[in-house]
Amino acid sequence: MTDTSNALKPVLTFLQQYAPFCQMLPAHQEYLAMHLEQVFYAENDDIVLPQDGVTDSLYIIKNGCVSGESEQETVTVTPRKFAGPVEKLEPGHCFPIDALVNKRAVNYQHRAIQSTICYRLTQSHFEYLMQQSIIFHDFILKQ
Repeated sequence: MTDTSNALKPVLTFLQQYAPFCQMLPAHQEYLAMHLEQVFYAENDDIVLPQDGVTDSLYIIKNGCVSGESEQETVTVTPRKFAGPVEKLEPGHCFPIDALVNKRAVNYQHRAIQSTICYRLTQSHFEYLMQQSIIFHDFILKQ
């Protein structure tokens, strides 16, 4: 086994536990594993915010938990307030799919509820995988 194969093994093992990754061809799994960057977020760290602008990455939760919180207009001194969790994302979940596909900002603030590790896939690698893997493509478009 090569050094690259050894380095990818833990990532591939993780991916093979969750759809759609476990259903993808081995070559597509390897491509994904090679292009994922592991990122750590402490409890309450913001991961993606609406004010960040157009989303440029797909996140896959490796461990921990992420909340998606909607912004709500208020009439108080603070112009915007977060209304609380709308969705709770756990290991294997991907986000922000709709914003990434539509090349726009997210509608929700995504925040680590606890110490969390995510895999991040850049837009260009995401688009390549969408073109190459029918399974990945179909999964993304059904979300």
